[in-house]
Amino acid sequence: MKGKGFFSLSVTAILCLSLLSTYSFAAEQRRPKRFASIGDSTTEAINAEVYGANHWASWANGYHGFWQWLFGLSNVNSHNQRITNKFGRWGRKNFIEAEEGADSRDLFTQAERAVAHDADYVTLLMGHNDICQDYIDEIPEADEFEENARRALVELRDGLREGTTIYLIGIVNVPQLYYVAKDKKALGIVDCEVLWFFTLFELYPCGTVLGPLRDESDRMAMTQRIVEYNSKLQELVQEFSEDDPNRYYYYTESVFEFSNSGFGENHVSDLDCFHPSTEGHWELSRITWEAEDGPRFLDW
Repeated sequence: MKGKGFFSLSVTAILCLSLLSTYSFAAEQRRPKRFASIGDSTTEAINAEVYGANHWASWANGYHGFWQWLFGLSNVNSHNQRITNKFGRWGRKNFIEAEEGADSRDLFTQAERAVAHDADYVTLLMGHNDICQDYIDEIPEADEFEENARRALVELRDGLREGTTIYLIGIVNVPQLYYVAKDKKALGIVDCEVLWFFTLFELYPCGTVLGPLRDESDRMAMTQRIVEYNSKLQELVQEFSEDDPNRYYYYTESVFEFSNSGFGENHVSDLDCFHPSTEGHWELSRITWEAEDGPRFLDW
C-alpha cells in the first residue's frame, strides 16, 4: 500500500507539472531605463522653439540641462525627464528613433533600431504624415496603415526582451489644426493661411487638410481616416496583448481627444503654423504620461 501511495503521488505531481507547463506567465515589467521613441517630426520637436529639430523640447525625449537653462530654452517635462526623476539616472538611455517626414511605411525600420538599442520602453506616435499628403489619393487606406503598424509590432515583440513596455498613442485630429490656427500669425507677422496657400505648389506640407481648395467635407473625410487609423492601433494592441503575455502593450486615445477639445493656437508652432509648439509638447507629455489607459509602470 505504501508503494502504491508513492506511485499515485508521483503521477499526480507529474500531471500537475504538465498542466502548469501549458500556461504562460507574464514576465515582470521592466523598468523603463532604456527608452526609445518611434515617430515623425512631432516627436523630433521640429520648429517647436527654434528652426529645426528641437530634441530638448520633444514630448518624448526632451531634456533640460545646463545649456538649455543658460540659453533660456523651454522645459517640457518629457517622458525621458519623468523616467529619470522617477527611476534615477543609473542605466538611463534615451533614443530618438523618430524622423522628420516619416510615415507608417517607416515604422518597421524605426522598430528595428529600437530593438538594436535593446529598449525597455517604446512609444509609437505615427500617422500624421500618412494623412498630410499633397493629394488625397496618396493617403494610405486603413488596412495598409494597419499592416505597416503590425510589421513594426512583430519586430518589437520578437526582438525586445520580455517585460518590455510598448505604448501606442492615437494620432492627433490633424484637421483641428486648420480651425485652431487659421487666425494665427507666424512670427506674429504672416497669417498662417498665407503659409498654407503654398500647399498648392507642394512647398508646404499637408495639402490634404490645409490647402486652400479643401472644404469642410474634405476635412471631415480626413478626420474619419484618422479615426480608422486609431481604431486599427487599438485593435492591434488588444490582439498583441492577448497573444503575447510577456510584454506590456498599451493604447491611448487621449491625444486625439485633447485635439478635439483643449487644443489651442498656443499649442501650434509660431515658426511654421504646423508643428506643436513647446506648450504643445508639454501637453503631449503630460497627457500621455498621465493617461488612465497608459502604462501602469508609471504608478510604481
